Amino acid sequence: MRRGNKFNEAELGNSRGFEGMSSTEAEREWRAAQLFMAKGPSPTLEFLVEDAKAQLFALRAQALDGPCPSGQDGYLTTDPALRRKQEAWAALGAMPQVEAKRKFVEFLTTVLPEWKAWSDTHGEALRVEQQEGSAERILRLFKAKTGVGFPSRL
Repeated sequence: MRRGNKFNEAELGNSRGFEGMSSTEAEREWRAAQLFMAKGPSPTLEFLVEDAKAQLFALRAQALDGPCPSGQDGYLTTDPALRRKQEAWAALGAMPQVEAKRKFVEFLTTVLPEWKAWSDTHGEALRVEQQEGSAERILRLFKAKTGVGFPSRL
């Protein structure tokens, strides 16, 4: 249940969701969730309530950057959405980055369970596209369009 603008521990997820999952599998889930947030259907994210957006922001920031730096706790900002995000981040305190990644994935699954289906359908193609360089991508698209291929090394 929510109390004010805060989500309780049950909504953030608990450790049972990742029990038995190797660190490699957990990292793969984290990367898939990040790919969804970056490349997934943006209208899906637009309809989230502001508190959920703030919590996702906070958990992602904690996972990537660690604890909220002093002075960025939302106290001085006049933008209510930014204040909510910064306050949510500051509320995470010294939560370890690995735990923040786990809670991010669990919370995203709670508020947008369809993200995993999207990732299963579209994720692999996007991961391959991100890993290849610009030249490889251009050559792959050219070959797909024209049927003309080039040796892998020019």
